[in-house]
Amino acid sequence: MSQTITAVYENGVLRPLTPLALPEHAQVELDVRPLIAPANAAAQREQVRRALADAGVLANVTPVHEQQPPLSAQERAALALALAEAGVPPLSMAILEEREGQ
Repeated sequence: MSQTITAVYENGVLRPLTPLALPEHAQVELDVRPLIAPANAAAQREQVRRALADAGVLANVTPVHEQQPPLSAQERAALALALAEAGVPPLSMAILEEREGQ
């Protein structure tokens, strides 16, 4: 089983940011590649968009320079309310369920 994870290097130890499905004392092989933090929010959005597109998760990808500006706090609240009224659970719930293996 091969998997790609993100880890933090602290005090001489690599600490995974997500749980690993490995038994205690399992030996693994690592390919360490430092992550370079994006300089600004637009670069970070483009990095995420590229990763999702590369994974085949996006359809009709709109280039970053053609995207609409971010929603205001009021617009986000109205959208969250409309989705809740339509019975759509928050994305955070889907992420938590996936992490818990449900």
